[in-house]
Amino acid sequence: MQQIYYELSVLAKAVHFKNLSGAALHVGLSQPQLSRIIAKIEEELKIVLLDRSAKRKSGWTPIAFQLSQMFEKSIKRLETELHGLSQNQLVHEIRIGTLEGLSSFAINTCKHCFDQTGIAKIYIEIYDLNELEAHFLSGDLDIIFTSKTPGRQKFKYLNELGFQVLEKIQTNKNYALLSSFEYGRANKKDFDDFKHVLVTNSLTIRKEWFKLFGGTGFMPTEAKRGKSKEHHEPILMIGSEILNPTLWQQVSLAITS
Repeated sequence: MQQIYYELSVLAKAVHFKNLSGAALHVGLSQPQLSRIIAKIEEELKIVLLDRSAKRKSGWTPIAFQLSQMFEKSIKRLETELHGLSQNQLVHEIRIGTLEGLSSFAINTCKHCFDQTGIAKIYIEIYDLNELEAHFLSGDLDIIFTSKTPGRQKFKYLNELGFQVLEKIQTNKNYALLSSFEYGRANKKDFDDFKHVLVTNSLTIRKEWFKLFGGTGFMPTEAKRGKSKEHHEPILMIGSEILNPTLWQQVSLAITS
């Protein structure tokens, strides 16, 4: 992929205007020049930024606004990192996202960051797998604890910390219990034999339901360190590409030791 930093910076300014003529005037380009820039981004990323349907004038597609927001967030974070480097300091706050079943890893990371890295504020949120991936890829999170790598890209900052076994529970055939991620990928015909289906992102709720009423579904076992010799769910810690490398090194050493 060619470098399209300039083109993305133009897009980030242009999407604030409803039509190309107004946008072009604002960014100091002619309308044909702006059109070529938009076309280049579309070609490079294989996406559609302008709705060119005959029924309406050209307008920005939702992905154009999403891409613009991602670029602006990345730039703001980069500016913060550069400022920290210029002051010979690490960042003072980070955002961590985790699956509920891996929260102990996130908690230990927070404690280490508070004690040894100079970070004063940490935001930590629990998400389901789909939400965690979306927030990380959009630049909202600095470090995540997950069981799957987001998207198809390779990550510079990635540690495999351990594994979990998905244990199948069959204590009551009236109830099927699933996470939203599991339900979204499942064949809905598989639930025809169940009288009730409960879908929730909360691991705590599923665990309590199994305890009180029974059901059929999968629950992750307690996380274990090391690499599994069998095909189990990995426990991954992944850092943002623009995360301070010194901070990542410190966190990695602490969490893997």
